[in-house]
Amino acid sequence: MALLLRQRLLLLVSLLLSACDFSRASLSCYEHIPAGDTGRYIIKDNGIVLDPDTGIEWYRCAFGQRYVPQGCSGDALLVTHDEVDSMLAEISAKAGQKWRLPTEGEFQSLREPNCVNPAINTNVFPNPLITNFWVLGEGIRDSKACVVYTYNARRSCRIPRAEPRPFYMVKAT
Repeated sequence: MALLLRQRLLLLVSLLLSACDFSRASLSCYEHIPAGDTGRYIIKDNGIVLDPDTGIEWYRCAFGQRYVPQGCSGDALLVTHDEVDSMLAEISAKAGQKWRLPTEGEFQSLREPNCVNPAINTNVFPNPLITNFWVLGEGIRDSKACVVYTYNARRSCRIPRAEPRPFYMVKAT
């Protein structure tokens, strides 16, 4: 009887320990990606970066920030989803080139699979906010919109459109 109890206890302990995956501890991209390593991205002038895998050109900072050699300067502008189009129209007119909101798939293509917090290359997109960013997607209903969370690049389409959020912009083709 004592032997059976001991075997069950050993089985229970081994099951509990095997359920713990200690190898899944994720590193921050700040720690995982060496300084200066821009990966697949091609850095261009004026805060623009090209993702050759998708052919998309991104502005390296959140809307409202300005790219400087040390990173992104200023504060990201938090706007409702309904204000995004007017902000993009204004910046497009001033810059002389069309900008748009990225789709959820485009934003998720930036994901660095081996790190989180943030889950994007911080040498390419310096000091990003760890929050939900507006993206184009299909919301559940008209009052909801889609976002991608920079912590882990997961998406959600259940965010109220009236909630102020930051956004990145991509060049329209």
